[in-house]
Amino acid sequence: MLMSRIVHLFSFDMKLLRYLYFFPFIAYLLCAILMLAFGARFDSPFMTYNFVQGVAVPIAGWHLVFLYSSLYEEGAKETLIVYYRKVLVLDIVRYIVLHGFFIFLLVGLSVWIIGLDFFSKMIVSHLILVFLFFQLVGIALLSAINSLEITLAIIASYTLVEVITQGTFMPWPHLFIFEDFVEPVSLGLTYLFLSVGILASIVQLWWKFK
Repeated sequence: MLMSRIVHLFSFDMKLLRYLYFFPFIAYLLCAILMLAFGARFDSPFMTYNFVQGVAVPIAGWHLVFLYSSLYEEGAKETLIVYYRKVLVLDIVRYIVLHGFFIFLLVGLSVWIIGLDFFSKMIVSHLILVFLFFQLVGIALLSAINSLEITLAIIASYTLVEVITQGTFMPWPHLFIFEDFVEPVSLGLTYLFLSVGILASIVQLWWKFK
């Protein structure tokens, strides 16, 4: 019963989003191609890993943003809010599982290119946190801002600046890790910011969909 419902929901999502539904998967494919083409040429293994943490993981959260953006179209909220209240948790869980699988595949590709030793406990635990963060923060921002364009612009702008500058340009919370050795204070702050973002997103979603 649950399985058939999940299949039905994915089918409904594809029909609703049409070509937008496949955008994250195209991004994953491009990441894989770029990693295979250039991964072995980089001096630092983080340059290869950045395709996972700095491109694939943030884009993994866009599916839910695309899906729930219809809620904020003019005149749609009162009609759709009742439906989305019922499926919010299931939607989040099924897209975490779906995109978690693809991120796992990209991590496997990274292991093949840069080696298993790179994936320390710090890297693995951080990757899990940053993945959960981006799965939740996009839809939480959307529910607060009520605008698909602004939500995606905020996420894309922050991610782009952080990845290009390796977290050295702006004095704002840094969510990514770009080097092997991270000072305990900086690492602790990164974990703190991610944890607070996850909890704040959960509270925001509960408040909007209760």
